[in-house]
Amino acid sequence: MKSKILACFLAVSGFVFLAPGEAGAQIGHESAFGFLNLPGSARTAALGGNHVSLHDGGTAHFEVNPAYLSPDNHRELTLSYLNHISDIYLGSTGFAWHLDGIGTLATGIRFLNYGDFIRTDSDGVEHGSFSAYDFSWSAALSRNLFDTFRAGIGVQFIMSNYDTYRSSALGLFGGLYFPFNDGFTQAALSFRNLGAQLTRFDGTKEDLPFSLMAGITHRLQHLPLRFNLTLHSLDRWDLPVFDDESDPGFSDNLFRRIRFGTELLFSENFHLRIGYDHLQSEELKTDRRIDLSGASIGLGIIVRDIHIDISRTSYSETGGLFQLNLRTRL
Repeated sequence: MKSKILACFLAVSGFVFLAPGEAGAQIGHESAFGFLNLPGSARTAALGGNHVSLHDGGTAHFEVNPAYLSPDNHRELTLSYLNHISDIYLGSTGFAWHLDGIGTLATGIRFLNYGDFIRTDSDGVEHGSFSAYDFSWSAALSRNLFDTFRAGIGVQFIMSNYDTYRSSALGLFGGLYFPFNDGFTQAALSFRNLGAQLTRFDGTKEDLPFSLMAGITHRLQHLPLRFNLTLHSLDRWDLPVFDDESDPGFSDNLFRRIRFGTELLFSENFHLRIGYDHLQSEELKTDRRIDLSGASIGLGIIVRDIHIDISRTSYSETGGLFQLNLRTRL
């Protein structure tokens, strides 16, 4: 059994690392379609960002790891709304369906609206207005390889429209998910945004924000605590940020790829969540004061058959991002 699990992990890792070199050549903020890296749900936002090994990840997170999908997610519907900075907002939805003998299927869309802008010329004369938005549609399939060990694969169509500038792309994402027999631990591996542009903004080729991630989740046996740890950007070592005065050293590169979150399980119907993303903290922090950039907090509440998740993520002096998620079964 263990040898089969190891073989599957190595197969997925090998596929990713043998992909075209430009897939991971740039860091996230230098790639096109950066909106794909925004947390897909309030739960992951509260836990510091996207995690690949969550307990009961389900439909809300299948774009992060399609192996989350299981027969338990049959007819599950999720809705999410992120109130971003200024008048920017992100909306997303997902739906899953299980088919015996085939696996669990899911599809979802996300739409990021930047609002309306006033078009001006070099002299400041106004010439009407224009809008800007990002859009993606995803579909995925997950099934058990053996016992509870699952694998998933998905495809994603991506489009961005900024006034007269447009670009589209096609991407793949996939992952493995393994719940240990003790019922307290889950491990996972996933890759995201492996693909290329179909059309370009102005003829210039840009990469997708590719990332290889691995994670582990563990619940303490005698305390109501669940810990989530994810290592992202494993396809590259250097993770520089805008204000680096020199190349990041070993410790900076190590901690910048760590994403950590804790869930306090007060009851089956009420969870408190806190999280931290060190890379986000390094990108957003200011030197004028100590702030909570990269930190997040949230709640999970179940009211009858409706799962409600809310979160707040600190963006330093810029403010905070609020996200709301609803999940139910039709």
